[in-house]
Amino acid sequence: MPRWQAVGSWLGVLLMLVFFLNTAGGWVRLSGSGVAIPHWPIIDLGTHKTVLPPWNEQEWKAAQDAWATHQEALRERVVQGTLHASNLGRTPRDQTEFKEIFLTEWGHRLLAAVTGLVALGLLVTVLRDGPLRRAIGIPYGAACGLILFQAVLGGLLVDEGTNTPHLWAHQGNAGMIMCCLLWSLLTVLALRPMPVPGRGLLLIGAALVVVLTWWQLVAGALVSGSKGVEGGYISRDLMAFGNLWQSDRGVGWNLSRNPGVAQWLHRWGAWLLVAVQVAYLVVLWCRPTGLRLRLVSQVLATFLGVQMLLGIASSTIGAQPLLILAHQAMGMCLLMSVMLMFFDLRYEPAVAAESDRSVANV
Repeated sequence: MPRWQAVGSWLGVLLMLVFFLNTAGGWVRLSGSGVAIPHWPIIDLGTHKTVLPPWNEQEWKAAQDAWATHQEALRERVVQGTLHASNLGRTPRDQTEFKEIFLTEWGHRLLAAVTGLVALGLLVTVLRDGPLRRAIGIPYGAACGLILFQAVLGGLLVDEGTNTPHLWAHQGNAGMIMCCLLWSLLTVLALRPMPVPGRGLLLIGAALVVVLTWWQLVAGALVSGSKGVEGGYISRDLMAFGNLWQSDRGVGWNLSRNPGVAQWLHRWGAWLLVAVQVAYLVVLWCRPTGLRLRLVSQVLATFLGVQMLLGIASSTIGAQPLLILAHQAMGMCLLMSVMLMFFDLRYEPAVAAESDRSVANV
């Protein structure tokens, strides 16, 4: 099936584009470049509108003036108490530094546009092919819908500053996009897979692991977004937290913006996730499984160990940008691993342990 093979290849490309886009988005936030371009999706340079970066000094001055005007509006919200000063992003010392943060954000938008075009092209191909549409129409259609929502959400969050408390929605949606894309890719590669009977409880457990792993991405984004609220106190003590509940604030504020609550949810959620994943892997390793499923479970265990080390390091050493970025990227790798494990549990036939060992020794 040449068309299926081509679609599978492009699904793999799209999955990697979304992964790199999510990682690039993390760097945009950490570098303070998120509000360098206050207009979305079209850049307003005063005399004209464009999607390209400025080409001459006059256009660069217009872009910097637009940024300065937007900064004044954000500062007014800081004074009003609806934003924190950290949401203003990085203040460039000169035009050279402004060009750096502008091009960082513009590069992120360019990568997002390329990702959207690839997704749209694949969507047209899938919809025009009956067997493909029946096989992956639902998961891939969901992925495209979530990609569109991600683009709109990103544009709406420009006015929230570079450290928006609503970052959790952006990160959680990115995780769901990658899950839908991976499921579509695996379905195409398997060429109409058939469910394996007798794995009901294992599948329920795997689904729980997927949800908990996704939730940790959301909770981590809650922590990152809450750092710009009321000073954003984040304790380096693994068992200490800030004010878990501020009675003078509403329930919505405490659940979405309170740094103490965000940190509590993320850290205790991490310990819960580790306990559940380790217990599940032990149960899985006691069952006869296919070679790929066993390999995926071992990769998952490795990713889990690395993620734990990164999480402990970021809590004890401090908010180092590259460390946080690695933690975010590894979280996505962990989510993809548990999603692959769930897919293989549903569709990969069990193979006797002796057969596994013979294949492994070849």
